[in-house]
Amino acid sequence: MYKNLSKRVHLKSTWVAGAILLFTTVLISCSEDEGGKSAPIPTITAVSAESGEPGDDITITGTDLDEALTVAFGGANAAIVSNTSTEIVATVPEDAVTGKIRVTTEGGVAESAGDFNVIIVGAAVISDISPMSAQAGETVIITGTDMATISSVKIGEIDATVVGTTETTATITVGEGSALGLSSLTIVNEGGTATTSTEQNAFYVIKMIDEKYRMTFDNDDVELAFSGSPDTEESTAFGRSDDVTNVADVADALPSAIDGTFFHMEGYSSTEYSGSYICYVGTAEQEVGTFSDFFGTALPEDIYFNIQMNVGDLPEGYTGDEDDGQMVVGFRFRFSSDYYEYNATMKELLDMGFAPDENGWQNVSVPASLFVDRAGLEEFNFGDMNRYGLSVRRAYGGGTTLPLSSDPDAIFYSLSYDNASISVGGPASF
Repeated sequence: MYKNLSKRVHLKSTWVAGAILLFTTVLISCSEDEGGKSAPIPTITAVSAESGEPGDDITITGTDLDEALTVAFGGANAAIVSNTSTEIVATVPEDAVTGKIRVTTEGGVAESAGDFNVIIVGAAVISDISPMSAQAGETVIITGTDMATISSVKIGEIDATVVGTTETTATITVGEGSALGLSSLTIVNEGGTATTSTEQNAFYVIKMIDEKYRMTFDNDDVELAFSGSPDTEESTAFGRSDDVTNVADVADALPSAIDGTFFHMEGYSSTEYSGSYICYVGTAEQEVGTFSDFFGTALPEDIYFNIQMNVGDLPEGYTGDEDDGQMVVGFRFRFSSDYYEYNATMKELLDMGFAPDENGWQNVSVPASLFVDRAGLEEFNFGDMNRYGLSVRRAYGGGTTLPLSSDPDAIFYSLSYDNASISVGGPASF
């Protein structure tokens, strides 16, 4: 009896093992077949419109779009009207919000280059947000249409306070706890809900370094230093614009003020001189750790050095190329024993959109991600910064690209600075 039972168990076990082996082989075979036919990654090359209302049909052009699993407008799935490998027609869904268009296939996800602006009939249409950055508690004016019935505004996920509205404007204050950085605004009126595009209407929630650590040059809390070749001091003016001894009654290229006093430096070159000018202006040194709470865990791309500057007339032959003889300003985060610097040329500043106004002043905000470790800091923490400032270095003669003048009173360069500050979350608004 036990022998027969054992035999039956053995036969059954053999059959089960064989079935499992066969099933496993089929699975492996199927897996290999699927793995050998990986779907291509889709791309979006064009969208038929930059904006539209729910219910509008939008044509999306690209490659490898066939057999799309989903098409989403700002995260809301749309109905697909037609679908080929190079074109999808999809209907803007009722719950769509302003944002990227995303197409998902077996091969991956394609995303539109720009935001698709969802227009809700009767909802507010935003044309401008001013200023482009603000701190919690500060006032912001939103300009557009259908603004009179606005009942609420959110910046990111946090409610702003609506102070007042007209048909074309809404005045709000930034709510406490609003997340730092680039933010969209969600605006509700009687006609519906509108969400701003961070590409078309950029707005940043920021925090600014304390006023006592800003360089307005209306006080004496700045460090001034100058060095150069033996003959340069007598041909250089530098200091606050109200310094009658060294600037106000001496400088030849003093620009009009933005507000109050500012820092000014100008130098002269001629065939009688050969050497370089080096000038540094910065905040007073603080104890290490003074700014640790301010910076927190902010990344370099979220930290901005802000300043208003006036370069004046650049010397003939100036090309704006990147070398020490052509820099217009060096921005510095300084630490107890070293510094972290970005030496900007005029070409770089203009390429970033910092064009001078009619009086020559430029509003400049540069992210710390552009700075380099020129002094070999290697590892450091922005929270260990103990001061910040600006430097200018001008070499002339000795084979540099900047020409010397035969006129001993020729202006070699002039530079003026005002309202320097540090911000976290985005650029400052001047």
